[in-house]
Amino acid sequence: GMSFGDKLFELIDARGLTDPEVYKRANIDRKLFSKIRSNEDYTPKKKTALALAVALELTLEETEDLIARAGYALSPSDLFDTIIKFFISRRNYDIYLINATLFSYDQQLLGL
Repeated sequence: GMSFGDKLFELIDARGLTDPEVYKRANIDRKLFSKIRSNEDYTPKKKTALALAVALELTLEETEDLIARAGYALSPSDLFDTIIKFFISRRNYDIYLINATLFSYDQQLLGL
């Protein structure tokens, strides 16, 4: 199948977005994004993969497909995953609101 990076860049192109739009929305820096773009075998951290899914406003199904390509899944028994799932399933892609919610539950934040 397609690698995480290949799928990510296919989704970016399909949505007509630029790289800067995506990495800014994902709350990740240009250097990390560049690493993903230039290294075909690069596997991002789960929180980075999810931040990119939020930036692209992916559905839950698309999100699960994208993160699976990096070797991750959303677990119903994990609070971090449950919070992310809650926002994506309601099509709320405000990364700052998501991070504020994650912070209030003492979870790691999306992006950097």
